[in-house]
Amino acid sequence: MKNVIGICGYHNSGKTTLIEKLIRRLRNEGYKIATIKNIPKRFSIDTEGKDTWKHGQAGASVVVASSPDETAFIFKRGMELKEIADILNEIVHPDLILVEGRKMERIPKISVGDIELEDAIKYEDNIDEIQSWIQDFIRDE
Repeated sequence: MKNVIGICGYHNSGKTTLIEKLIRRLRNEGYKIATIKNIPKRFSIDTEGKDTWKHGQAGASVVVASSPDETAFIFKRGMELKEIADILNEIVHPDLILVEGRKMERIPKISVGDIELEDAIKYEDNIDEIQSWIQDFIRDE
């Protein structure tokens, strides 16, 4: 997973806020960014009773909800991070994939808040340093 960086921290530590800042800054520098939000509990984007839900209940392994504003691919199974990153790289070709959560994955990480992670760069309002580290990471891939 050559272009994947994790943003890790405990609940309400500021992970999403940091990701928002990084996306804006990196996009302004011309980078194409994709994100993955890890949700550790049971979750579905689909709504029971709606047509997309009915498609999945009937046995479709992937359901695509398409509107003029958004397209959602709903895979009717969980996936490992590598598989998700491979799909994003194949379809979207991002320069960087930021992953919120997944602190146990073997990927480069930025730690936020009180969490202690070995080999992670620590975010402590050092956004310029973090951005520079990410840009070096992208260039080195």
